[in-house]
Amino acid sequence: MQVSRTLDYALRSLTYMGARPVMTYNIREISAQQHIPLNYLAKIMRKLVMSGIVASKVGPDGGYSLRKTPHEIKLREVYEAIEGKFKLVDCMDNNVICSLYEYCPQIPVWDKLQLSMLKVLENTTLEDLLKEQRGRAPRDRRQS
Repeated sequence: MQVSRTLDYALRSLTYMGARPVMTYNIREISAQQHIPLNYLAKIMRKLVMSGIVASKVGPDGGYSLRKTPHEIKLREVYEAIEGKFKLVDCMDNNVICSLYEYCPQIPVWDKLQLSMLKVLENTTLEDLLKEQRGRAPRDRRQS
């Protein structure tokens, strides 16, 4: 299992914005500071705006800002804004039934793993990432 580049970029952008959550950020600034291609970031921001995590404002003072506090933004909602509904394998989706579903020995394992992962995503907020980031800041930055 691997986190997609799109989800990684979304979380990096949100963490960058979450450091000063009341500000409005220019997309070029986020792109440059987080090393994310501008066109790619624009697509990510559209998804985050559509999901209600981020607000966008047009005009000379425009840009992007968090719609919620970092404490209110759960990683699960970021995941679902970017990737859609969380599912490990297609047969875990109620709309897709595999002919082997009833007899598959893997289902209990995938189910436990999915529930564990959803619990982590649901219980982790952007604020948790920010705390982790502050704890990992270089020494000279922590002292200022």
